[in-house]
Amino acid sequence: MKKSIPVVFISILLVVLEKPLLAQETILSCTDSVFCVPGVMGVPRAKGLVIKREATLNYGIKSRAADPIGNANAEIKSNSRWQFKLRAPVLLKESFKIAIGLEYYTEEFRFENAENIDYPFYNNLNDRNLNSMKGEIFFVKSTLTNKYFLLRVSIGLNGDYNLDENFGKKEFLRYSFAPLFGWKQNRYLSYAVGLAYSYNFGKRSVFPLFSYNHTFNDRWGVESILPVKMKLRYNSLSEKNYFYLKTELNGANYGIHLADVNQDLTYLDKSEVRFMLVWEREIHDWLWFGVEAGYRSNIDYDVSDSYDFDVDQIINNDLKDSFIWNFSLFLVPPRKFLE
Repeated sequence: MKKSIPVVFISILLVVLEKPLLAQETILSCTDSVFCVPGVMGVPRAKGLVIKREATLNYGIKSRAADPIGNANAEIKSNSRWQFKLRAPVLLKESFKIAIGLEYYTEEFRFENAENIDYPFYNNLNDRNLNSMKGEIFFVKSTLTNKYFLLRVSIGLNGDYNLDENFGKKEFLRYSFAPLFGWKQNRYLSYAVGLAYSYNFGKRSVFPLFSYNHTFNDRWGVESILPVKMKLRYNSLSEKNYFYLKTELNGANYGIHLADVNQDLTYLDKSEVRFMLVWEREIHDWLWFGVEAGYRSNIDYDVSDSYDFDVDQIINNDLKDSFIWNFSLFLVPPRKFLE
């Protein structure tokens, strides 16, 4: 099985390079169209395939729970993540576009003196990875006025699942969707309002969305979808370097097996806010790299008895803030295909 991974990876690279339409830029920005489209000028070419490695410097965790679980403290010496993401269009009409996305994410933890720890939650994190595997579909409906409609729907598996045993089990399935209705003021300004049903705050929740994308001049712009993400952009005139000051809400809900708890499955409600500096640089036209570094502050990292709206906490966890960095390689459509 392991021998087939490089073959699959190389095949994906070839598909992306052969078909330049595997990019969100093509789906969301078509400045020659008479239909209203949400994209604005100045935004870099979209990422078709992304491979990202992320790590967090050591930080402390303090846990509190009723008996028989009890309380504990520990130091996490390593918290690293791998992320693979691919997006591709499946329908490209002037007034209606559809794209699909695939994403795999895995996170692992290493505790200081793990062999001496006897606490179910820590033992579980140290022994198993938290995984997320999902598929997404994007709809863009343009009009002959200055209005447009966007819809994003995703479904996936989250947790320490085993595909042979747990595939399709509702306890690991997570759904989210976000419809937005937008206005395109001109080629440099676009905004939209909508709702999100998701796990960005760790628990299942519904909250309002506001998207605002504005290119101020040749160098500066802002890209945002609040309260999830906001980026201040600075780009070089050669369009080979982009710099961002970014803040984002990062959240998920995982189904986890936990020993010494009177139920088959518990749920980790995870949410954090990040403040990051980002540099993206062209290596060769369609091949780029990105480096991010910054600060992560925890909002929620509790273990609960349900993944629904109303939950009862089993373990309350307090995580110390920590520094975080990541490195990524990604593919974009070659310039000649966008001319």
